[in-house]
Amino acid sequence: MTTYTHTVENHTPIHPGCMASVLDEPAGMEPVLTVGTGMCNVGAARYLSPNGKRRIIGSFSHGSMANALPQTIGAQFTDRGRQVVSMSGDGGFSLLMGDFLTLVQYDLPVKVVLFNNSSLGMVEWEMPVSGLPSCGTENKNPDFAATARAAGAHGVRVDKPRQLSGALQDAFRHRGPALVDVVTAPSALSVPPKTSAETVTGFARSASKIVLDGGVGRMIRMARSNLRNVPRT
Repeated sequence: MTTYTHTVENHTPIHPGCMASVLDEPAGMEPVLTVGTGMCNVGAARYLSPNGKRRIIGSFSHGSMANALPQTIGAQFTDRGRQVVSMSGDGGFSLLMGDFLTLVQYDLPVKVVLFNNSSLGMVEWEMPVSGLPSCGTENKNPDFAATARAAGAHGVRVDKPRQLSGALQDAFRHRGPALVDVVTAPSALSVPPKTSAETVTGFARSASKIVLDGGVGRMIRMARSNLRNVPRT
């Protein structure tokens, strides 16, 4: 699991696993963390440290999209003194951006950490493993950090790994609502603990279709994004 978290200072876009790993410490020992459905969910499962005091809330059974931000509202209203963090994907956050205005309206000190890969990341990989080239999964996003500042909250955009720690610490020190918009790699794969022959076959079939349709460059970008962290011997 350290493949995507060690010696990654120059690896851009940021791998979502690296993002979750850096978030683990500044989030504190007893926060409420809400986790959106998608690549941020994978990062949370693999890199957040359970300690018996943290509360992690998500839509784990139903896989509902855009669950993380509204869940923070209820959690923060219940206890204004407790650290509450939303780990949101850009797709889910976009669906319920109005809820961020609720944080500002009621001065709820929720910290929104945005995994911004400009895509519906999980869907983008669910389609290829089923043998279908992904389609309609790209998002044309605004500058979410600028949007947060325009709403009256703290907002910062991060596109380099070395900026992550400082940006998160500044956001967590801020007394009101804050958003950290982290540009993450859209081509980062979510490799399951066990890979079936059906999954491999489906992915190979979809990759062949992408290449035959002129998408060689897309497959090269995907390979580079996922092989850049493999240790060289």
